[in-house]
Amino acid sequence: MSERDVWQDIKEYPKISIINPIRNVERTIEKNLDTLLEIDYPKERMEIIFADGGSTDKSVEIIKSYQKTYSCIKLVVIPNCKSPGQARNAALGVAEGEYILFTDGDCAPLTDWAKKIIEPFLRDGAIGMVGGEILTLRTDPENVVETYCEETGFLKVAGRCALYEAGYYPTIEKHLPHEVNGNIYSPFFATANAAVSKKAVDTIGRRFWDEITSEDVDFSLRILKAGFKLYFQPSAIVNHMHRVTLDAYRRQLYGYGFGHPLAVLKHAKKVLEVRPQYFGYFSIPIPFPIKGIIYIGDFHFMHLFGLGFLLSLLFGWTASTSLIMMLGFAFFTWKYFKPMRRLRPQNKFLTWCKIRYLSNWSLMLGGFKGAKTFGVVYVESSW
Repeated sequence: MSERDVWQDIKEYPKISIINPIRNVERTIEKNLDTLLEIDYPKERMEIIFADGGSTDKSVEIIKSYQKTYSCIKLVVIPNCKSPGQARNAALGVAEGEYILFTDGDCAPLTDWAKKIIEPFLRDGAIGMVGGEILTLRTDPENVVETYCEETGFLKVAGRCALYEAGYYPTIEKHLPHEVNGNIYSPFFATANAAVSKKAVDTIGRRFWDEITSEDVDFSLRILKAGFKLYFQPSAIVNHMHRVTLDAYRRQLYGYGFGHPLAVLKHAKKVLEVRPQYFGYFSIPIPFPIKGIIYIGDFHFMHLFGLGFLLSLLFGWTASTSLIMMLGFAFFTWKYFKPMRRLRPQNKFLTWCKIRYLSNWSLMLGGFKGAKTFGVVYVESSW
């Protein structure tokens, strides 16, 4: 059955709820609202639920001004909100849709987004969650952080679990840490662009965890564990307006790193997994009293050889040892920054290297903090 046949044969469009957690999104909220209201879907069959987690700018004021014209817009205010997950929970409590769509206040869905992301549910009742593609929407042509995010495909979904076209995500086979931690081989959908059926969300209790990040990882895994399928629909596109300062971008990556160890604690079996980022990745699971994962890639080797070279100079190691350390440091530094030569404009090569390095460090530091907080072993991955 073609997609056209699915919509031709439907007698009444299913009701949908679009959940949008926000906090201080004055910069992007009007674009977000305008694109949501332009979605090609009957307004009487949709509700747009904004869950405000304590905005101090004009975000709520702007939403209320739109409510005067559009009755499909709802607003839930959550005092002392701890996380986006808590905001989504408040919205889930009032959502009436047969399908619940998630996006964010810094996102702009395409006009056919709703139909595209719902369509797989109509084909296969075993699907519990559908995720679409996330692309970049530039707000400032001169902003280097936005340029970096666009050039590197930040948040792009294609490639996760080695899936580049429409299809089903794999189920969790061994419950190794890399399968459940939210990195590239984990089957999950970011809530910037995802949809869930009422049946699936009711089965898992209509709730995200309240931690500051990785709630989408846990949510997706619980849907899988409940026996539902996850489906990637790349034609359901949301454009994302990324962070515009390096500090904000680094905080975002720190949060990702912080949440990954909690996903390991909750969903992985008790092993310490060593995960070299070479030869297509492979895993070395080691029985260990504490769950965890240690990635090994160019970022790690660059620092290990660099540290070894400094120690060789400080402690007078042999010349051959110093040479090995120096050459190792030079080789892995070159390998780590080499992908930045593909970014444009090339005259900002050092800027791209700076953003790559500092954002990777932020991810790493978040992982260390999360590991300490949640009691697991966790060394984050190299870009």
